Amino acid sequence: MMKLFTAVLLIATLAMVSCKGKSAKDLVVKKWGITEMSGKGVEELPDSLKKKIYANATMEFMKDGKFISSGLDNSDKKGTYSVSADGKTMISSNEGDAVTDTLNILEISADKLVMEDKKGSVKVNFKAK
Repeated sequence: MMKLFTAVLLIATLAMVSCKGKSAKDLVVKKWGITEMSGKGVEELPDSLKKKIYANATMEFMKDGKFISSGLDNSDKKGTYSVSADGKTMISSNEGDAVTDTLNILEISADKLVMEDKKGSVKVNFKAK
């Protein structure tokens, strides 16, 4: 009986360790497609443009702190990003641009990312590609 208890305890411990959640910093590293946008100015976009964005636009975050945005216009945008230690904020800047953007990370999982600008005026939902 003691061996069975020890085995169950060992399996439970291993299960808890292997299920430990990844940080937002780790979860964001992948290619994301835009699934929904809302907020200031989004409603004014023609439905045809929104449909094109949802079909083609992607954001890819690399482990080295760089990103590539594509499908929003005729050229890819490159830049750098960092995720705060608490996983609630992302700071990004486009290559060659001194201005930084601060985004709130509202939700992040292995297959979903929801962010909004710091003012809360534009919200974007992403799905892992």
